[in-house]
Amino acid sequence: MWILTVRSPDSKPSEYLLKPGINSIGRRQDNDILVSDEAASRLHAQAFLDDKTETLTIRDLGSRNGTYINRRRLTENFDFKLSPNDVVRIGLFELLVTQQSPSREQELAANGLQPYSRELLLESFDNHAILLYEVIQQLNNILDIEVALKEVSRLLKVTLGADKCEVIRAEDFSRLEELGFPRSIAQTAIDQRSAILLPSQEPQTRSLLENTARQLNIHTVLCVPVISNDKPIALIYLFKTRKDTRYFGQRDMQLAVAVSHLAALTIERVSLMERVREEQRIRQLLQRFVAPVEAEFLLRNYLNTGNLPELSEQRLTVLFVDIAGSNGLAERMGARAFGGLLERYYQDITDIIFQYGGLLDKYLGDGVMAIFGMGGKGQPEARAVEAALEILRQVEGRYRSPERNIDIGIGINTGNTLAGYVSTKERVELTVVGDAVNVAAGLEALARPNRILLGPETAAVVQGQFKTRALGPQQIKDRSHPVDVTEVLPH
Repeated sequence: MWILTVRSPDSKPSEYLLKPGINSIGRRQDNDILVSDEAASRLHAQAFLDDKTETLTIRDLGSRNGTYINRRRLTENFDFKLSPNDVVRIGLFELLVTQQSPSREQELAANGLQPYSRELLLESFDNHAILLYEVIQQLNNILDIEVALKEVSRLLKVTLGADKCEVIRAEDFSRLEELGFPRSIAQTAIDQRSAILLPSQEPQTRSLLENTARQLNIHTVLCVPVISNDKPIALIYLFKTRKDTRYFGQRDMQLAVAVSHLAALTIERVSLMERVREEQRIRQLLQRFVAPVEAEFLLRNYLNTGNLPELSEQRLTVLFVDIAGSNGLAERMGARAFGGLLERYYQDITDIIFQYGGLLDKYLGDGVMAIFGMGGKGQPEARAVEAALEILRQVEGRYRSPERNIDIGIGINTGNTLAGYVSTKERVELTVVGDAVNVAAGLEALARPNRILLGPETAAVVQGQFKTRALGPQQIKDRSHPVDVTEVLPH
């Protein structure tokens, strides 16, 4: 008995048992073999089965787009003798010619285990170019890996007529049995980098199916690794459970191999795009805190390790700067004008902090908190004081006039802190906490108008480098003991 298996990218395979005599093929609904493709004519071709000689021939009936046998166009009104495993193509539809064997055992013509190789891949693409064209079209615009894997699973399940198909990522290989797939078959495919087709003519692979799939009532299995850079990054697993369906064959295996390669390329493409998006996201977030050069350094570390520096105990110098009497200033200037002033003020302060190797921690209403010493550069105390003096000069030159008096205060303190980056998928925050931070904030509140006050550890390091004046113990808000305070005097 001769059978035509009709396959297309978006419908399940259909099997037609050819009757003796003429079997019509075309787009019209009353054809013996229906080909629902816009490239097919209403009456496209006919297959003739001679029941005496058991020979099968096919003839193109003058179709506009042609009938192709094994990738060669059939001459119009010429009877071509078909052989088992010939492939007839009409538009995007493939018609596989098979001759049913007297025994089911004789159907098992394919090797059960075939190593994943360039030659296998090229053969697979060569034999399924039309179907794969449609697969490529559908995968090309997918931007999410999970969506891509689901689409690969859907396409193969439909095209190969599988009862179940899933693309399992490498991180889920340990969950194969939980997902409903025989583990030993999958492990063989993974370990040997091979496509597995079961049952097959090889006794050892047939026993593999019998030993592992009996409990799942599996009739035939196809298992193909998705290989990238010689590593299995996923596994395509298909099986049928119904006994009345045909076994997966060599062409099914080839199609799955070719699609596995397209899946690998899609995963690589989407992963690269996600990596670029992640890199851009982290770069933009880091540039909120540090100068562009420092941001690139932290970004490289992040891309190498997958992590930004986590919270850890660090000795840092903390700088707070704040505008005095900002509420009254906002009332006098008006919201729009005051907002424009704050925008310029933040930009100037940020530029100065970056200039002296500091990190921007956060904006605080009309103030700024900055950190020195986290990047490993020398003399963070001196750099913080230099930045503070530059801020005073900037405010005096750009923000003070007879019509508008702006006063600021700057507090600087050095000590042990808990510092690092706390990140989620949506944002990154530089976090610095500890008593040294609280003291710096308290000094800033005392540093009015337009003064720079230092805590004792900062003052001890910069003594002799700047003109200073000791103010003695000063009480700071929310502290039980006074703090020795030193004032930095302008040059």
